[in-house]
Amino acid sequence: RALGAHVVVFSTSDRKKQDALRLGAHEVVVSTDAEAMAAQAGRLDFILDTVSANHDLNAYLKLLRRDGQMVLVGIPDKPLEVNAMLLMSGRLSFSGSGAGGLAETQEMLDFCGQHGIVSDIELISLPDINDAFERLHKGDVRYRFVIDLKRAA
Repeated sequence: RALGAHVVVFSTSDRKKQDALRLGAHEVVVSTDAEAMAAQAGRLDFILDTVSANHDLNAYLKLLRRDGQMVLVGIPDKPLEVNAMLLMSGRLSFSGSGAGGLAETQEMLDFCGQHGIVSDIELISLPDINDAFERLHKGDVRYRFVIDLKRAA
């Protein structure tokens, strides 16, 4: 949103709707609602896919306009299937991106600071890491765990 984009958040339920709107989304779409997903078909220029769980990429590729782009930054534990015909017929681009280097990270942090962008995190100590992984697999995280290394000892 700080870059001037119209932001649409997709979630499997409406539990996070108010948080998504508070954090800057213009719209929230429940991805398990077939009618709501169909209404988004061909509307989006870009999708940043942050999902680390296994999910249907093709359902989201259908939401892209011609020449749209989808970038995957989540790391599912199993390979995901991509329908090549969706990519080819829509001239879509599908790529992935890992964490940036120090310069990119600093640029992102500077941008966030300039625009008042913050994130919702849950601060944990190192001894709580196993519990955090269990909660992560259950989807019980709002929204990222951050390990406080000062409390690690």
